[in-house]
Amino acid sequence: MEEVLTHFAEELKNKNYSVIQNATIPGARGLIQVVSPKLTTFGTIKFINYYLFLDWENDLYSRLDALIAAQKSFRELVNKDFRVPHGWRMTLPNIVVAALATNPFSLETISYVQTKYQIPWQGGEVGQMMLFDLHAHKQYCHYKKAYKQTGSIPLGFAVDELFGIFNALYSDANLLMHGEK
Repeated sequence: MEEVLTHFAEELKNKNYSVIQNATIPGARGLIQVVSPKLTTFGTIKFINYYLFLDWENDLYSRLDALIAAQKSFRELVNKDFRVPHGWRMTLPNIVVAALATNPFSLETISYVQTKYQIPWQGGEVGQMMLFDLHAHKQYCHYKKAYKQTGSIPLGFAVDELFGIFNALYSDANLLMHGEK
């Protein structure tokens, strides 16, 4: 796991992301937390990426409820950076909570991650959870840009960026989205 974390941290640092090792958020310990250096803009859509990487087995105890709680805590922490009320935001936080594991994830956890996400009109933010199976070289997530929905550009940006880094480490990596097992 250390090799994967180092790879993610180095690649994101090379893109000028701010990287915090052993980030602490209320109720969880992040392996690394990263924040994009500047606004990403696609047309009228503006967002800032916030990624939190967690240890599925040792910190979340392989529990979906712990992952959900960590996501809630991270969202609250990130939203403190934004002074504008959720409904009025022109710039959105693009929040990803990524769990890393050396053992397979439960089907329940995979299904949850592939179907749940945050969209702008529900709270002035976009975000999703991702799962990285380091043994099978699989990344599970909700969305890539081929599926039209509100908030799809930031969601797809995060998927493309993190899968690109994962795939550079594991050339046989698979990206499994929305119902793929």
